[in-house]
Amino acid sequence: MDIYQIKNLWKGALFLAAVGIGVLTWWYTEELSAKLRDEEERKVQLWALAMEQILQADPTTDFTMALEIIKFNETIPIILTDDKGVILLHRNVEDITRSGLEAELQEMMEYAADPIKVEVKPGEEQFIYRNESKILRHLRFYPRFLLGIIGAYILLAYWGFSRARKGEQDRVWTGMARETAHQLGTPLTALYGWTTILEEEGVAPGAVAEIKKDLLRLQTVADRFSKIGSEGHGEKGDLNALIHQTVDYLKRRSSDAVKFQVEIPAKLPLIPMQPILLGWVMENLMRNGIDAMEGSGTLTITVQLLADKVRVDFMDTGSGMSLRVKRSVFQPGFTTKTRGWGLGLSLSRRIIQTGHKGKLTIHQTSPGEGSTFRLELPR
Repeated sequence: MDIYQIKNLWKGALFLAAVGIGVLTWWYTEELSAKLRDEEERKVQLWALAMEQILQADPTTDFTMALEIIKFNETIPIILTDDKGVILLHRNVEDITRSGLEAELQEMMEYAADPIKVEVKPGEEQFIYRNESKILRHLRFYPRFLLGIIGAYILLAYWGFSRARKGEQDRVWTGMARETAHQLGTPLTALYGWTTILEEEGVAPGAVAEIKKDLLRLQTVADRFSKIGSEGHGEKGDLNALIHQTVDYLKRRSSDAVKFQVEIPAKLPLIPMQPILLGWVMENLMRNGIDAMEGSGTLTITVQLLADKVRVDFMDTGSGMSLRVKRSVFQPGFTTKTRGWGLGLSLSRRIIQTGHKGKLTIHQTSPGEGSTFRLELPR
């Protein structure tokens, strides 16, 4: 199990734990709300009995207890109506205008379809409608509010830590790349000097020419490392020439069973680019396609000119990728090869996003059907 699988397992476990805490909080609040609702129902029933006692009693009856019960309700909204629906009494209702009382009564009817009956005298009844109290409403809303705040805080913290970690990774990558370029510079200078000595001593010109080609290649690698982390689009360059140059370089180093197809519009305008880095990206994408085809297949490079960008597709007829590999292929250190560091695609995406303000994505892939990497560059 690699580091990214372990990280995904941790993410999944933390997510499930967060969901569990949220569900538990919600369930507990709903249980508490249900108990409070039952308690309010009993209070309203008691209030109804007190009203019934007052309405049915004769003038000599002591109303002290009943009146105390009625005054004791200071939180539960209640409306008393006659059998024709005319509002006779209300308590703890915020809007006491006619329209406000009617709207509140309608809401109470929806909240509790069966009102509490109060018998005024035989054959005459009044009805008590009730709604949940502010305390109960706040209690029901509280977990939503709390979980929302916690969720927003977690997302903000995750975003902040991710940005900080990515920035730190970028600085490390840039520093390592430039240090590598610096370390290569000294022996390269010495080797160029030795080729001059070899020429002066009459060593076979063909051998010296091949040594110079390899030195030029090493110089290109050093230049690539030195330019990693460069900001901006660079200068306008010829994408057509860069693609053909990369294809020609890889053709000479690939099997004859690997076929290259290049489809480029006749009039492709110059676009902003950093040729050394962009050439490296395209070489990485083409090499990955060649490796995926295992020495036999067709690599198709298609260029499309759109209104505000240029789109380049690199389509191979190789083994394709599973969903798990597709999700991790741009992660630093991830590789399916027995040899390699798993940095090529990660660096390529960083070069395109940071140095060219473009996009590098996997447009299409599936096991056994090849893959298509899509490169988009602003015009």
